[in-house]
Amino acid sequence: MHIPTALASLLPLCLLVDGIQLPAPSGPYNVGFTQHIFNHSTPDDPTPGPGTFYLTSIYYPTRASPAPNSSVPYFDPTSAAIWGEVFNILPADLQSLETTLQWQAPLLSERADVDKLKTWPTLVFGPGGGMNAGYFTSLLSELASQGYTVLALDHPGEAPYLALPYGNPGVVGWDIYMPYSDALVVEIYEFRRADLLHLLGPDGFPALVETYGAYFNAAAYGAFGHSIGGAAATGAMDRDSSIGAGFNIDGGLFGDSVNASMRGRPYFMTMNPNHFAQDADSWPLFAESYYNESKTAPGWLDWTTVEGSAHLAFSDVSLWVELLPQIPNTTAQVDLGNVTGSRMDALLKTYAGAFWEFVRGGEYDTALLEGEVKEWPEVVFNAKVRSNGTQRH
Repeated sequence: MHIPTALASLLPLCLLVDGIQLPAPSGPYNVGFTQHIFNHSTPDDPTPGPGTFYLTSIYYPTRASPAPNSSVPYFDPTSAAIWGEVFNILPADLQSLETTLQWQAPLLSERADVDKLKTWPTLVFGPGGGMNAGYFTSLLSELASQGYTVLALDHPGEAPYLALPYGNPGVVGWDIYMPYSDALVVEIYEFRRADLLHLLGPDGFPALVETYGAYFNAAAYGAFGHSIGGAAATGAMDRDSSIGAGFNIDGGLFGDSVNASMRGRPYFMTMNPNHFAQDADSWPLFAESYYNESKTAPGWLDWTTVEGSAHLAFSDVSLWVELLPQIPNTTAQVDLGNVTGSRMDALLKTYAGAFWEFVRGGEYDTALLEGEVKEWPEVVFNAKVRSNGTQRH
């Protein structure tokens, strides 16, 4: 594994940032956070990890008020050093990022809250390849603040480093600069899909909910993810009918996810414009297949492009670069497009929020979900599918 050299000699060149907070969630609830390690073996695991478990981070609504200086840290020191080198940001500056997450805050207990939220689908998220789920904290916190329970999966050994809770040693994974072959991408997709399906199975989240007597919904889910996490969500939907909807965030479809059948379940797919060149087949083929299914069954699909965006702009990474100073006379080594981090953050929260609101049976935002709007000119609709094959671009 590649571990960057010490950057202490550069400290005088750049003043450290003191306590930079991610965009605050806008929902009516504060956000609690806990983690659980699920035992699950991955046959022939290709990663350097143990292949015997995965980590699930749980974001959930709480009425508890945050205590000063008690939020869950965003970065651990090892990961800050690794990712700081890629984006030319001092590790100490990355570690200055603050969340509003409260470690194991009390669950909602008021009857009005529980009765309202216990039927909402639990949302299951997968990060992009080689990334930690925590690098999507801004979006996941926002959804939890609105009332959703959100489960985020990490497969130890895939990301360069994964810190583990409860005193367990962290897991060193693949080098951050390691190239991914087509065959390896399919392997990652397959173990990601297997982790997700195990989480939803009887020995996963349902058993955890029963053990702790939580009100969380362990019977109805929504699946979403970034990059290969979006593909895994799609493949899992093909196999598990408890997943009622999917949201694919800039994720090409790999393996058998290209041919996944949604059976009329709502599906939102959004991408950066480079996908038209880099992934010319899988998204159009998927949309065509969905359209053909919808001729004889219910259906709802939106397929959008965010003009000016790039792949990692759909994660917290674009916020790191916007909020934190880079080491002088350097530039980030990864293209983030020309949409600012705060703009992308707000955009993704807006569209994801509208989609999951619709899925859970709440208000349908006709403006956002039916076509281009002046508030978000970056969002261009490539295709829409509705019941009986209507409204296809």
